[in-house]
Amino acid sequence: VEKLTDFNTGITAFDIAKDKIAFAKTEVKNPSELYVADLSVKNPVKITSLNDDWLSAKAISFPEKRTYKNSKGLIVEYWIMKPANMENGKKYPLLLNMHGGPTAMWGPGESSMWHEFQYFCSQGYGVVYANPRGSGGYGKDFQFANYQDWGTGPAEDVLAAASDAAKEAWVDTSKQVLTGGSYAGYLTAWIVGHDHRFKAAFAQRGVYDLTTFMGEGNA
Repeated sequence: VEKLTDFNTGITAFDIAKDKIAFAKTEVKNPSELYVADLSVKNPVKITSLNDDWLSAKAISFPEKRTYKNSKGLIVEYWIMKPANMENGKKYPLLLNMHGGPTAMWGPGESSMWHEFQYFCSQGYGVVYANPRGSGGYGKDFQFANYQDWGTGPAEDVLAAASDAAKEAWVDTSKQVLTGGSYAGYLTAWIVGHDHRFKAAFAQRGVYDLTTFMGEGNA
């Protein structure tokens, strides 16, 4: 396997014709633009400017990547984002935003960067998001590390990320909040039953009981 593109941007769609590849790329500094490159994705040429005017009036928050070695010895990646219009000396609420799946994977090149993370940063929240054990993209052992352990282990990983983010000088630790959907709706509910740091929590479309989910879930 040869890596053709970097880890900090996402290719959301592509097509190949002869010796060229056309692709849509999402990244922190731009929600989506079209590019053309050779088949090794070298020397890409940007052929659209769909968002340039819109972005000129926007404050963008750029994530800072960090890592955590969990109790299983696995390296967990997570990212911290400051509020987009942060003022020095002021304190801001901190949102721990968790992904579902649980085998999904988040990062700066994923569409939630714009759909959720930048939105919350623009509303005055700091955001921390992680790829806890059970996430895809890090190999089979990492993905299976939450087997028969949907709560305790993954909670360790996301809460470690939240604890580290809460050390930032701009965080109001009395206003930490929590959300996630699907599997992460389950994890949100699990965490508020075991940890009391969060001022508010929103469990979105959670999978709370696998028996009824098997019979009723549209998946």
